[in-house]
Amino acid sequence: MKKIDLSIDKITRDLSAAFLIFSELPDDGTVAASIHRYFQREIWNETRLVDRFIMYAALPLVPFMAALLATVFTTLNGRFIKKQTGKGIARQTYEQIGLANRFAILPPWRYIFELHDDSKKAHAGEYLNHFEMKAGLYKLLRYYNGGLPIPAERSAGCIKDKARLKTRCNDNGIATTPILWIIEKGQIIKIDWRSTEELPEMDLFVKPSAEQGGGGTSRWNYLGSGQFRYSDGKIMTGDEMLGRLQKTSEHKAYLVQPRLVNHREIIDLANGTLATIHVMSCRNESDDYEVTNAAFRMARSTASVVGNYHAGGIAANVDIQTGVSGRGTRGAWGTATDGGYERHPEANAPILYRKLPCWPELIHFVQHAHSRLFSDQVVIGWDIAILDTGPCLIEANNKALDLDIVQRAKSGPVGNNRFGKLLAFNLRRTVVAKYAPLKVHSLCK
Repeated sequence: MKKIDLSIDKITRDLSAAFLIFSELPDDGTVAASIHRYFQREIWNETRLVDRFIMYAALPLVPFMAALLATVFTTLNGRFIKKQTGKGIARQTYEQIGLANRFAILPPWRYIFELHDDSKKAHAGEYLNHFEMKAGLYKLLRYYNGGLPIPAERSAGCIKDKARLKTRCNDNGIATTPILWIIEKGQIIKIDWRSTEELPEMDLFVKPSAEQGGGGTSRWNYLGSGQFRYSDGKIMTGDEMLGRLQKTSEHKAYLVQPRLVNHREIIDLANGTLATIHVMSCRNESDDYEVTNAAFRMARSTASVVGNYHAGGIAANVDIQTGVSGRGTRGAWGTATDGGYERHPEANAPILYRKLPCWPELIHFVQHAHSRLFSDQVVIGWDIAILDTGPCLIEANNKALDLDIVQRAKSGPVGNNRFGKLLAFNLRRTVVAKYAPLKVHSLCK
């Protein structure tokens, strides 16, 4: 029996009452409205009876949850927003409840999307919710391959497993991070490091083999004489570091990789970590793969191991055509009191109007990688590092492409933009393919 999904996205989806709210949206002919309607109709049809019961059971809690979240996030942001916009606490609370009731945008996302700004609030219906995509539409597109024939062997298993992803990249000539060893259940499996020496004399980066988003990572800085400084500041020999990893690998496999360094033209923004570009690509009307959005991510503090936005990092929108970055911003967890950086707040390096190196090569790299690695996936989110040698794939994701980052960084919604149009096109084709067997069956009666 299938377990009940209690993920944060499913809980958020149910407590937003989106299935009821989206059914009442006016049919204004916009792309964003059609995406909301696809979510409301198709995901409801795909939902099991027990999950539908849970959704109905959660409805009485919806007003209380909206009020609670409004109280919490107004407490966090209210004074700052009042100073910025002149809107009092009562008005901010009223607007949060209104957005939740009208567009299923819960209070944290009111601040993530900066909808306290009236010019942005006017386009509230064009924003795509994280739960809407991750707890629904991405899965629908994956399952039906966007309406195209479904291959016998799917590529999804190679996305989460970083070792399998590296093998797939090597087989297709896609540059990616070397893996020196895999450490699993106390065993050290040599991959790209075949030397008899225990550890190479270089900085190392360690991350879980089957996790995404920067969780569980650590950095080992090489100090010389066979010693390394761990992320927590402790100094150990190579043998001691390996012993520590072997113990922790009993329950989770780890990859040991060389620590990569950014291209010399942007290393001042890396702030001691590896800055990456979160790139979204989507299958288009010609069945090619098109880059639609990009956000440049960098660490705010030198104490950080990764520059991920949800780990407190900074994100800046990147113009797809020019490779020029906009202002940096933060606020991944519903805070609006920090951001608008024209320069890096700690490194003091310019962010705004920064031309990223190797940009045409990066666009080609992503399109080629989508075609060669994951042609059976409609949408992929890529984490790409720009090195002196060019673009390098760090991770790929087909389940949780972060529209929160993209919409916050670009200071606007994507529902009616190119990504929204391609999403709607693929959803329309998916729905046609989904119901085609039913039509054939009815014609044969």
